[in-house]
Amino acid sequence: MKDVNRRRFLQTAAAAGMIAGAAANAQEAAPAAAPAKRRKYWIYGCGDQPEETAKAMRGQGFDVVVGGDAKTVAAVRAAGMEAWQCGGAFGTAETDTENLAVDIEGKPQVWFGSGSPNSPAIRARNLESYRAMAAMEGVTGVLVDGCRFASPGSGLMPFLTDFSTHSEKRAAELGFDFALMKRDAAALLAMVRGGDAKRLRPWLESPAGALEALTGLPGLLEWLRFRRACATAHFRDISEILHGAGKQMGVYIFTPSLAPLVGQSYADLAPFVDVFAPMIYRNYPDKPGIACLNWELACLPDELGVAGTPDEEAVMRLILAFMGLDGAVTSRRVRHILTAVPPEAVGHETAMARAQLPPDKELAPIVYIDDPQMAETADQVLTHGADGIAFFLYKEEWKRMTAPAFG
Repeated sequence: MKDVNRRRFLQTAAAAGMIAGAAANAQEAAPAAAPAKRRKYWIYGCGDQPEETAKAMRGQGFDVVVGGDAKTVAAVRAAGMEAWQCGGAFGTAETDTENLAVDIEGKPQVWFGSGSPNSPAIRARNLESYRAMAAMEGVTGVLVDGCRFASPGSGLMPFLTDFSTHSEKRAAELGFDFALMKRDAAALLAMVRGGDAKRLRPWLESPAGALEALTGLPGLLEWLRFRRACATAHFRDISEILHGAGKQMGVYIFTPSLAPLVGQSYADLAPFVDVFAPMIYRNYPDKPGIACLNWELACLPDELGVAGTPDEEAVMRLILAFMGLDGAVTSRRVRHILTAVPPEAVGHETAMARAQLPPDKELAPIVYIDDPQMAETADQVLTHGADGIAFFLYKEEWKRMTAPAFG
């Protein structure tokens, strides 16, 4: 808020008085404001003694438990909470060579235990699993996880997929230029491996520079648009199954700064998704930290050997600027970011998610449960537009770990 110029203080005060008076008169005539929405607390998992744990969770203030078998669902419902399930998307075995994603050099890649998002066999098998979950008694809804393409957290070459025959066929069906995508993805790889990226780094840090680079590589935009179209189509197919069975649909989705890279679009999903749970894990400890801010931001610089070199600070500055996180994340060191990003980054991502969603869409970001700054992290979530907060993943000390979030 700007300081009031002293020479205009009396004018400003007088105007404020008139506005206040008008507001008071309007308040008398206006209907009472709607009561504030109650915050909703979610947790993934309930342990191996669900009857005892569910009661304790309800006593702590939890509203929803995700996952578990029929016994867990019954215990959660008996404790007065909602029971949700969680399903994956494109999972397959490394030996399923016919259905794996393929990188820009023509090599098969397994990412997050997944194959090609455009494999008809994988998609059909996955939709069948949602039909089974939709039929479960006592379940309020199902959260969809992994419905996307590979992220930077899986590594450079898994990220530069999918150039499989499945995706080539799908691109033709949807009207995308597959050859153009391949050409410019290969150009990006050459730029990363060569010296162009280093030379252009100061220019690329600016929005104008990044825009020019993308317009000079239209196949990259085509590739990202293709990913988005394919992932959205599969999300929509799942929605028809769940809503057709009277179940709600939620999504474990990448944060707004990362979602466009993996084919996830808040805008595309908003018309048919009920609950959005951005995965804003700021301090996940284990590699690979897929979807975790700390790992997704720093894993490629680490993989490319940038850490500890004279280029480290410049590379991290470029990545953070591109992601819009250069204000929230102050460190420019790979090892610092791999350890954790500040709670303010969680608040920034929450606010960006809220900005993309209609007010009637439920927003419940999910954070890592073992956070030494849980009070600050939860505050950043709950004061930046979220309707609630979720915790990943159940641990024996869940009660102590989540207590600061209830404030």
